[in-house]
Amino acid sequence: MKVYQLLADALVAQGVDTVFGLLGDANMFLVSDLVARHGVRFVAARNENAAVMMADGYARATGRCPVATVTQGPGLAVAGAALTIARQARTPLVLVAGDTPPGDPGHVQSFPQQPFALATAGEMVPVVAAANVARDVATAFRLARSAGGPVVLNVPIDLQDQDVADDVPAPVAVAVTRRPGPPAAHPDDVAMLAALLQKAERPVVLAGRGAEAAATAVRELADRSGAVLATTLMAGGLFADHPYCLGVAGGLARPLTRRVLGEADLVLAFGAGLNRWTADHGRLFGQATVVCVDIDPAALGDRWPVDVPVVGDAEMVASAVSAALPVISRPQWRSAELAREVAAADAFAGLEPLQAADRIDPRAFIRVCARRLPPQRTTVVGVGHFGGWPNLLLDSPATDRALIAPWEFGSIGVGLPFAVGAAVGRPDRPVVAFEGDGSLLTGLGELDTLARTGAAVLLIVLDDSAYGAEVRKLRPRGVDPALARFPDRDLAAVARALGVPAWTVTDEASADAAFDAVLPVTGPALLHVRVHPDAVQEHF
Repeated sequence: MKVYQLLADALVAQGVDTVFGLLGDANMFLVSDLVARHGVRFVAARNENAAVMMADGYARATGRCPVATVTQGPGLAVAGAALTIARQARTPLVLVAGDTPPGDPGHVQSFPQQPFALATAGEMVPVVAAANVARDVATAFRLARSAGGPVVLNVPIDLQDQDVADDVPAPVAVAVTRRPGPPAAHPDDVAMLAALLQKAERPVVLAGRGAEAAATAVRELADRSGAVLATTLMAGGLFADHPYCLGVAGGLARPLTRRVLGEADLVLAFGAGLNRWTADHGRLFGQATVVCVDIDPAALGDRWPVDVPVVGDAEMVASAVSAALPVISRPQWRSAELAREVAAADAFAGLEPLQAADRIDPRAFIRVCARRLPPQRTTVVGVGHFGGWPNLLLDSPATDRALIAPWEFGSIGVGLPFAVGAAVGRPDRPVVAFEGDGSLLTGLGELDTLARTGAAVLLIVLDDSAYGAEVRKLRPRGVDPALARFPDRDLAAVARALGVPAWTVTDEASADAAFDAVLPVTGPALLHVRVHPDAVQEHF
């Protein structure tokens, strides 16, 4: 047996059944063994960065710790942005990276992989001896699962091809590392929060993704204290059926939400990574006392000032505060009029679409999406000006890992690979991904990957023939935005050439016709939507 075969055994022992990657000299025999001897599914990407993004999308959609693999040198170097995104998102992920022989510093693909891995992923486990392979693999998975974040498992190519001695330890079975139990609600904090809620006149209870499991307790606290409810974008839909849920708070807040939150005097946030976007740079609830409850002390006030930080589990704290409160009635805050406004709210009210012969206003297109897209789906939104439209106007429930927004590093080119990974991980529901033309053109090769996987992904490309964000930042400063504009390209034809069925949309009629053709989503499809370049979304 070779070391690469022992490595394959160790990965499978950790529960690995799918691997994303791109073959090269330093990982091709490992991948071949995983597929031939263990029946592992290998999703072959066209770019190493995309391969790691696919693994990240798989992790976000499933909650599992996935594996990606790249070859030595440039293979790892190309994956740097994806590793940084995963690190900032704390995505548990193991990247098996080949490496050049330590004794050959003149190798054409040699470069300092350890400092690079530490600067991007943040963790690296070097495999230096056959006897340690099983232990090192287990260590990489333990670090990824317990600390949260990507880990590079670095394996030199010459070591992989060594014969394994008979006394090398067999791979250990998967051992899920359990984190310490959630911190209980401290009595002093409970009393303080109860007092704040009793004193407040216009309280808001805000839930983030970290409070999804505590939704019932948080809702009960809001009802008991007479608070209105809101969520972050990443927890959208958590209280969708509640008569006093204002929807998403932040820069993407709709007019009603923005108006009511502007009147709040207390915002009590549970499991929400408060940041400049959640607070809309201080414009959203600037007059309120902001209280944040989180199990991670480092997250409290990390990205936005918090007046009152509270360390604790969302469900425990919410339940304890409810138990300490009398029922509070606030008819002037939770009014019948507000309930009617919430029920009647229309994201597209007053829309007067911009007109052009061969372009559709993106807001008009999203209105069609709201009417036609299946509610049971995974939604992926890439990075760029185009993302503001689905984020603001389209209700994309984020419960059950159904919304993936990989914006942590501000990197474009994320929508398609994350969508592929999410679809591979959750084949029980279709994926609808929104991308821009500039973003898609950074990784066109992954359309081929989408076609080969046959995954149920509807890729919607909102094409304004520009880097829209740059155009909208250059023009107000009096700088000619021509450098950020590009010729029209037939992206539907490109998609079809790479094996993905595609349709072009230029108006609402062609949008409906395209949806008639692609729904229900059972395989790859692309809508090339030529959008009006003058429609501006300030909050993207």
